[in-house]
Amino acid sequence: MKLEDIVTVRIGRNLSRGNEKNDLTLVTYSYEDLMNDLDGSFLDSQASSYNGYSNNKEDSYLSRIGDVVFSFVSSKAGIVSDLNQGKILNQNFAKLIIEHDQLDSSYLCYALNESYSMKKQMAISMQGSTVPKLTPAILKELEINLPTLEKQRTIGKAYFCLRKRQALAKKQAELEEQLYLEVLKQLDQ
Repeated sequence: MKLEDIVTVRIGRNLSRGNEKNDLTLVTYSYEDLMNDLDGSFLDSQASSYNGYSNNKEDSYLSRIGDVVFSFVSSKAGIVSDLNQGKILNQNFAKLIIEHDQLDSSYLCYALNESYSMKKQMAISMQGSTVPKLTPAILKELEINLPTLEKQRTIGKAYFCLRKRQALAKKQAELEEQLYLEVLKQLDQ
């Protein structure tokens, strides 16, 4: 099944035009925000499964808790946490609005980020590009396999738990390094 059959791709705003007064006051959703969301912030947030998208054009560019966000630059997907709610999405990102009740958002992130089949399709589609970057048209054409909803939820939850565990292990290693270096510094005095 093609992604466009079950997901609406809403591209972020072109901020280089910057003719709106509001653009100066809004915080932009960044790659770092995406990685933080992917590494487990979403699991901690009080996410609701609110999918009522406003017709207000301005709102469609803002991130909301539970939104699936995709980076065209890194070809990574994540789910917006409460820490990143209300940030404006630029044209390097898209909201992936699930239009099919048999698709779990966390499974969609897993499939886009880790599925061998999806990675292979992306690699083939981006061949010949000077700067490999997925386009909205390529994204919409990707084929996705849909196991049962129960299996999707299991895979998606396990994927985000793994990502969080990896992020915590990395943070622990960084803190241990800081501690050891501080102890060595104290001993050296």
